[in-house]
Amino acid sequence: MALPGREISVGWALFQWDGRIGRRVFILGTLFWMMTNAAVIAFVTGSDDISPGSFSLFLTTASLSLVSLLMLGTKRLHDIGMPGMASVLLLLPAFSLILFFVLCVWPPVQDDNRYGPGSDMRSS
Repeated sequence: MALPGREISVGWALFQWDGRIGRRVFILGTLFWMMTNAAVIAFVTGSDDISPGSFSLFLTTASLSLVSLLMLGTKRLHDIGMPGMASVLLLLPAFSLILFFVLCVWPPVQDDNRYGPGSDMRSS
């Protein structure tokens, strides 16, 4: 049972820096943003002209997904015992695919580490 104020939620997984997440949550969070961005791109490009409203929808979704994916990457790196600053490599095209694959397959640190008590748990 999580401590009060430390409940595990989708909002925590996608939009907060603290704690650790396992491979499953990392992959599902990434797939969520891929599908959301694909739907927005299909909506924006489906019309003949791109209105300012649809362009701002695209920019908002892209910005949210970028920040959220950095947070997911940071928490996944925490889960394998590495510092979260390495998640910046997800922004570099040369490293992003390799790092994504590594984060999807690298096993977590089973015991508590300095980033939290275990996979899919918030730090106290």
